[in-house]
Amino acid sequence: MSSIGKIFTVLNLILAAAFLGWAANALNSNADYKLKLEAKTAELSDTKKTLDAEVAKLAAAKSEAEKSVARLNQEKTAAENEKERLKNELESEKTAAASLRNDVGQIRSTLQGIEDTKTKLQSDKDKAEKAQRDAEEARRVAEAAKADAEKVAMDVKAQFEKASNDIADLEKAKTLLEKTRTSLETQIATLVANTGATVSDFASVPDIDAQVLDVSMAVEPGLVAINAGANKKVVRGYSFAIYDGKTYKGQARVEFVHGDMASAIITHKVKGETIRQGDSASTRL
Repeated sequence: MSSIGKIFTVLNLILAAAFLGWAANALNSNADYKLKLEAKTAELSDTKKTLDAEVAKLAAAKSEAEKSVARLNQEKTAAENEKERLKNELESEKTAAASLRNDVGQIRSTLQGIEDTKTKLQSDKDKAEKAQRDAEEARRVAEAAKADAEKVAMDVKAQFEKASNDIADLEKAKTLLEKTRTSLETQIATLVANTGATVSDFASVPDIDAQVLDVSMAVEPGLVAINAGANKKVVRGYSFAIYDGKTYKGQARVEFVHGDMASAIITHKVKGETIRQGDSASTRL
């Protein structure tokens, strides 16, 4: 064999040995790689499962998020609609509030008018109640005065009835009394003419003032009742001048004396004058 053949044979052997070494190494590396690959594959499988679980979670979360977004969009739309509705309601409420303020102003004005009317009515009521109380008091006083007047009238009537019963006796005494009066008046006139004195200078009759309660002209010359009696020391025979203001009307002489009144015969009457109830009577002018 030639040296080239030997070289190629040795070279082939070397290459074969190298190839075998490489192959063995490759087999070993392949086995390690395969083990690593299997481990990595298992790891990747676990990672994939984890990722798939995460993806599933994310997908579920995405689905929920999309549902939430859809719900939020619906809620947003509903909120916008509600906002628009509330805006419209607000405008309506503003209009209603303005109308209400106007109504409140009118009601306040009406209430003030009612309050003023109430105050006036209360004032009128107070005045009316006071007037009613005053009227009731006046009526009570008037009724009491009427009762007193009726009692006085009854007493006067009784006195006049008694006086009427005594008229016959008075008529009998009239002539004698007239004669006596004429004689006394003549004596007094003579005394006054001779001395210049007045009747009041020597008269023993006290100064008594009274008023005429009643007048009766049923029997001549007439009878009067005066509101002065024993309580004012009036005695039978006292003569009272009867007048109204400055108008002299006549003279009356007491015949019957009672506690607070007296009955008198009209002894002189001024022509043209009428003696009336309420005229004044006095023992001295």
